[in-house]
Amino acid sequence: MGVLLNGWVLDASGEDLFLGRVLSVDRDAGRLSVLLLEEESDGMEGEGGAGKPVEVAIHPDRLPKALSTGSIVRIWGDLREGESVLNAARIYTTGGGAGGKDATGVRRRIGKGRGQYGGKGGGKGHGRN
Repeated sequence: MGVLLNGWVLDASGEDLFLGRVLSVDRDAGRLSVLLLEEESDGMEGEGGAGKPVEVAIHPDRLPKALSTGSIVRIWGDLREGESVLNAARIYTTGGGAGGKDATGVRRRIGKGRGQYGGKGGGKGHGRN
């Protein structure tokens, strides 16, 4: 019952999920030009991509700071039939997380346990043989 209710609430919001590559950004106006992509294309244009550029409108305060030309984005919004502007409620950049940085050091510690980064490798006690 909860699943059906949640599904109904999502449909009632009128928002769809779009995947696209940013062609241009106007932060002051809250406008983007985005090339819509197919989900299966993994961000690649061409055969798998829809190849449909659209204008995206969103409040300037809701634009991600890391957004730039070429970014792959997920957009929750409403693109009505016959309209040329996608009204976005939320936009998120995909992949990279913190730009590939290891801010917490977790990836480095895991790598040391595997013998990367000059570590002794895992499964060898305290590194003494």
